[in-house]
Amino acid sequence: MPRHPSSRQLECEERLAARIAELELRLKLLEARVRTLAADESRRKGGEAQDASKSHKPAAAARERPRCPGCLLELPRGRRRDSCVWCGFRFEAVKARASR
Repeated sequence: MPRHPSSRQLECEERLAARIAELELRLKLLEARVRTLAADESRRKGGEAQDASKSHKPAAAARERPRCPGCLLELPRGRRRDSCVWCGFRFEAVKARASR
């Protein structure tokens, strides 16, 4: 006889799924903030070498870095390997995206 999950177990799983989704969003926001701060810092250091009277153009919005479908962390720059450098997820397990 198959066992049906109780309503309490389902409620717990829903709460956990909501927490995971919130944490993933917070992680994406933190990664974006770190990228922005790093870009600002490099511009500031580069700006010290240039004439201070020149105005700086605002930075173009950065494209979102590709993420691993297994751990959702950003993949490092460079040639993509067969698996994620962070969690080992095999990319051949998912369909390739259509190129734009």
